[in-house]
Amino acid sequence: MCLCSKIYLIALVAVSVAIESNKIPSVTTFPVYWNVPTFQCDSHKINFTTLAIKYGIIQNENDRFRGSKLAILYDPGAFPAILKAKDSSKTVLRNGGIPQRGNLTFHLDLFNETVNNLIEDVDFKGLGIIDFESWRPIFRQNFGTLTPYQDLSVNELKKLHPFWPDKILKQQAAREFELAAKTFMLETLLLANRLRPNATWGYYHYPYCFNMSPANSRTNCPQHVVMENNKISPWLFRNSDNLHPSIYMSENYLNVTEKVRMVVGRVKESQRILTSMDSKKPSGIYPYFWYKYQDTRNFVGKEDLYEILKVLGTLDINGLILWGSSSDVNSRNNCQELYKYIEFVLGPAILDKCTGETANLQGAMCQIRNPERKCSFLYLYNNCFPQRVQ
Repeated sequence: MCLCSKIYLIALVAVSVAIESNKIPSVTTFPVYWNVPTFQCDSHKINFTTLAIKYGIIQNENDRFRGSKLAILYDPGAFPAILKAKDSSKTVLRNGGIPQRGNLTFHLDLFNETVNNLIEDVDFKGLGIIDFESWRPIFRQNFGTLTPYQDLSVNELKKLHPFWPDKILKQQAAREFELAAKTFMLETLLLANRLRPNATWGYYHYPYCFNMSPANSRTNCPQHVVMENNKISPWLFRNSDNLHPSIYMSENYLNVTEKVRMVVGRVKESQRILTSMDSKKPSGIYPYFWYKYQDTRNFVGKEDLYEILKVLGTLDINGLILWGSSSDVNSRNNCQELYKYIEFVLGPAILDKCTGETANLQGAMCQIRNPERKCSFLYLYNNCFPQRVQ
């Protein structure tokens, strides 16, 4: 027996023992959905359907942005919001600006029109995602660029109670904001379920986690954020079919290990919420992943990509949604660049072809990604993922 064969057999035994002792988490496959407006590339005669088929990516028929598999609704209806005026630094208050000053009926009527116009099939059975990001239903979480929602809430209340102490004003503003925010988000979700009852609905980005940030460099979500998620669970998550945490990457802020920790923490928080419910609960976890870095707009590198997909396989998610913006595909050059990235980087990472040997290890199928490197024990140990054999 050659040395390579001996090392290979020893490695198989080691991996088998590790699986037996639960030292290696079991890895499952998960569907990958396409949520990119690549129909814009049709005018350049660049079609992504063949790539989707080649790499097993679930795509709406004819590369439609909204179809039978998935439909995302961007800022649907008329949620109250503080918006920037076009060609001006001034702000515009849409539907009152803050939820406690908004007209719910007006919003729901427009939301009804939006759903009927964008999801024409009343029997739509796909993933329905509501993408509303102007404010968050927890008053405290409206910080940074969302601080104007806190300020306007306090200022409006101060007009009615000019002599209240600032602390009391902020506390009461938070109560009023959160009660109205709950009403807007919940009634929108319930209406979506009534209009398209066969779909599975959820809000993009929820639950929030705020882990691996300058304020919290830990894997887990901060405890106060966990408590805030518990606060909205009875009405938001209990009435959602799916959870859609965001796992967008930054190129310069975190290293690959920290990026993996970020993903783990956010998915684990979704799992915690899902398992904490004793009655109706979300049926799935479908994280949103952008194939570009948020800070540089460069394509996610191979190392980051493979490590993220690898860890997602250990986290028991129901699917992964690949997102892309219209600016990613607004020119021939951008379409060509994305096509090449899918063809040579993202697609192979998703498909993770195994053209080499496989071995049945205690009822698990161990796939060797790169057969010419099968002599490396560490390579086999780190890259051989068990998949249950039916």
